[in-house]
Amino acid sequence: MKVERKNICKNLPKKGFEVEEAHHIYFHYHYDGKDTGVYTYISHSTKHKDYSGRLMTEIRKQLRLDSNQDVVDLVNCPMDEETYQRILREKGFLPEE
Repeated sequence: MKVERKNICKNLPKKGFEVEEAHHIYFHYHYDGKDTGVYTYISHSTKHKDYSGRLMTEIRKQLRLDSNQDVVDLVNCPMDEETYQRILREKGFLPEE
């Protein structure tokens, strides 16, 4: 299971993540205009065109998802922002509606 770097950069901002360019490229998830503390990051280096294995597991943990397939779904768009919010809400990272 893997995700392409270009899909991470293109699709996470569409799902409520704000991009911060520093030593790495950070993606911070914002809800109602506030940073939730949920984030992930990738390298500026183009050495990693695909993320899989250990790196995929780290992204999964940072995004508070249960499986690497969930990461693939979030990045490649089968999972929409509302579904991601529901997951974060169930885990206590977002307030109840």
